[in-house]
Amino acid sequence: MATFIWTILLLLGLNISNPDARKGNKSYENGDYESAKTWFYSALDQDPNDAEILFNLGNTLTKLGEIEEAIKVFMQAKSYTDDTHLKALADYNIGTVLAENEQWKPAMKHLRASLQKLPSDSEGQFNYEYALMKASEEEDNNEQNQDQNENQEPPPEPSMYAKAVKEQADALVNESRYASAFNLMQEALGVDETVRYYESFMNRIGAVNQIEQTDN
Repeated sequence: MATFIWTILLLLGLNISNPDARKGNKSYENGDYESAKTWFYSALDQDPNDAEILFNLGNTLTKLGEIEEAIKVFMQAKSYTDDTHLKALADYNIGTVLAENEQWKPAMKHLRASLQKLPSDSEGQFNYEYALMKASEEEDNNEQNQDQNENQEPPPEPSMYAKAVKEQADALVNESRYASAFNLMQEALGVDETVRYYESFMNRIGAVNQIEQTDN
């Protein structure tokens, strides 16, 4: 039976103008992920909006098993670049780590986003279709229990993905980007029901966003 292709895509060898980023890349290539993490964070102190450094840090955090933080960093990388290829790689890696943790519906969302940017990626196509199949199976299983559980339980504890999205939304709010934060949470809720845990936060930023739109 065919299975998911567990491949994290890399961007090593970039950012040669930043000495700490070069050291981080070298440490990563040598398998010294703790040192790589230290060097990449140091590089970001010098240039916090460098999408390529963020991307390689996300890969490093994935290797260290810091998945929630890795997802957040990949999202940051996407937000700081206009490079379609880099955005596609970030979505692919988010989808891959989510699939590895069997969060199939959000994994499918990010793999689809990657495939839309890189439609000729055969491996991406395979993984998207596999995640789609698993997400459909998961949804069928959830629907069997939906009626008996409906309105009887509080919002479920947030998943790793939900927590990462919330952290990124917090960062956007700190930059007064309320519309972006609200849209991010809404999109995440569409693929991960546990995002509902942050419903009060979503209501607050939604209200602020509505006021801003009215004022404009």
